[in-house]
Amino acid sequence: MTILVLSLGGGGGNILRSVKALFRHDLAAVQQTDAEYAERLRRSVTTRFLDTNEFSTSDVPVEERVIIGATTTRRLGSRHDPEVARRALEESKAEVEALLEPHQVVILIGTGGKGTGAGTILPIAQLARQARKLVIPIFVRPSFEWHEVEKRRYDHALTISQQFDAAGIRLIEILNDRGYSSADPQPQTRVWERMNRPIARGLRGLLYVLSDLSQVDPSDLSMLFAGAGRLRIGFAEIDPPDGGEPTEEQVEKAVNVCWSNPYSLFSKPVGTSLVCIQGQWSNVVDGRLKGGLAALATAGAGNATYNPLHAFAPDAPKPWGITGLFAEYTGNHPPLEIAWPDVRAFRQSSAMSSAARPAGAGVGTEVDGDVLPTPVATAEHRQRPSPPGEVPVPRSFSTLWELALAVNRGDKAGRAIAADGATCDIPIEATEVRKLVGTVWFRSVFQYLSQRWRDRLLDLLLDDITIRNHLVGEGRRAVRLSRLSGEELKHVAIDLLVPEDVRTDVQLLAAITQLWGGEALGRIRFDPEDQPATTSRLDALLQPFRH
Repeated sequence: MTILVLSLGGGGGNILRSVKALFRHDLAAVQQTDAEYAERLRRSVTTRFLDTNEFSTSDVPVEERVIIGATTTRRLGSRHDPEVARRALEESKAEVEALLEPHQVVILIGTGGKGTGAGTILPIAQLARQARKLVIPIFVRPSFEWHEVEKRRYDHALTISQQFDAAGIRLIEILNDRGYSSADPQPQTRVWERMNRPIARGLRGLLYVLSDLSQVDPSDLSMLFAGAGRLRIGFAEIDPPDGGEPTEEQVEKAVNVCWSNPYSLFSKPVGTSLVCIQGQWSNVVDGRLKGGLAALATAGAGNATYNPLHAFAPDAPKPWGITGLFAEYTGNHPPLEIAWPDVRAFRQSSAMSSAARPAGAGVGTEVDGDVLPTPVATAEHRQRPSPPGEVPVPRSFSTLWELALAVNRGDKAGRAIAADGATCDIPIEATEVRKLVGTVWFRSVFQYLSQRWRDRLLDLLLDDITIRNHLVGEGRRAVRLSRLSGEELKHVAIDLLVPEDVRTDVQLLAAITQLWGGEALGRIRFDPEDQPATTSRLDALLQPFRH
């Protein structure tokens, strides 16, 4: 996956500078512990500063500047006129399309205070959507009440939001009004810094997820961003003592901070959302974080639309925490058509890049002209190089979960064990298998498991579970779970009217089908069909009218 983070105009450029500073800091930290992972991250993310005023990008490396409309504006700016910026974009349309082309994800950052951001953010978002990119626009609406802009420019900013809605493109809309407080007056630069921080920190977490699709299904992302409406991004840091777990108070505070970004416009119930947990926490902490957000998202009588997608970034450098990208529920929409990368071509390209790297190329990693030092191997990390053709001696893993994490991050010893499956003595419990099967990232691990491993895990799982043969709605008919195909199970799993206890069973069946194929469904034990059918949420609502 390749991600383009593109600022539009001076205001968007200031936000991108904050994002870029955090990302460079992360790369330097990761470089010390995992140079290969740092290099993969660096290759995945491209930053560019688009503007009509060449002077506003004077502190940006030349290769990151995208100056549009040289004839229209003479590189001197759009004169605070969005229409001039739009004409400048039309003049440089071919150049911008070429910039978008190699990337699967495009993050746009613009403000409505002047001309370039206001005049280009929607047209470029539409260009990206037409090219089947996943586009995430971040638009900052200026304040009229606090005299950042006059009424004419404020009204124009309002029309931009309406045009995004009409185009069916979701956006993160930041309201500068909410950065002011009569009770706590602050310098303007500090206000903007305070408002930029949640965006920069939140994007930092998203970059880890979007750069590695093993953490979340592309089809789920196509659903998350479908339709019109607002997105809200949030981040909360969790900083327990070294080697310790976060306390319940720290978890509760993190959940509340991640949930309540006060600067975002967000007025509807929460729908499909992405939650990324960064840090090497226990499953208990993970559960508390996810459960806390779910409790906030589903509070209230009408908020039964929350559908979280969970992702993990255990290798992310500190500060660890939790990132949320919450989407307003605006109805059911067909998934977006996104040109996702071919995973086979991606793997082949990665392998060729590794093979083609010169022997001395690992001396350092260049990031915007700076060379990050290659870590010096400590006693714990030094390993005897294996002779040609010899498979590295697998180190032991205490649990299946630990092994799966190692395989997912490309650990050679872990993948050697995954490819074997005959001599492994790792204790395996059915509950752990079920938990892994329910995660999105285990699907990328599964491809590395030998047939012995796959058979062993499936046998253990099926020996432990018995599924209640619920009666569910599929289209206009009521069908028992045992009669549904894998494709039908996937549809039922995202039906918002399906009760939660039924959905849990359906999601497990759908995951088993996706991993082991439809034949595995025939081996699953179901409770007898003569049990009372589960009452759906819709049935419960209609019950009073049937007497």
